[in-house]
Amino acid sequence: MSESTTPEDIRPYLVLAQADDGGQPIVETARALHDLIVTFPPQGCYSVRTVEDECGPAIHCAFERKIDADRLANAVGAIEVARYESYRSERAFFIDETMSRVIRRALERRRPPIAI
Repeated sequence: MSESTTPEDIRPYLVLAQADDGGQPIVETARALHDLIVTFPPQGCYSVRTVEDECGPAIHCAFERKIDADRLANAVGAIEVARYESYRSERAFFIDETMSRVIRRALERRRPPIAI
């Protein structure tokens, strides 16, 4: 960290998916969210990780740039929350099997057809 960089400069924007995986491994759900993020494509750095928090399994999508967090939040209907102090902003949504299907369908529509 340079002398001109402050902790405020490196605090990311969080979009949190509280998971009800319905038997689907959370890693697969996180991978689908990552694939959705890549379709935007992001203008800055980002990370997607699975966590176990007080509310159960969750997926944290952290973004360097607000515009990237806004794109994901808008795509999944995330709302403002305040759970963690270390983020510039936090939005959350509930990801269940229905939302997972919506994400997978959106990804299928964005993939080019496979040439045979």
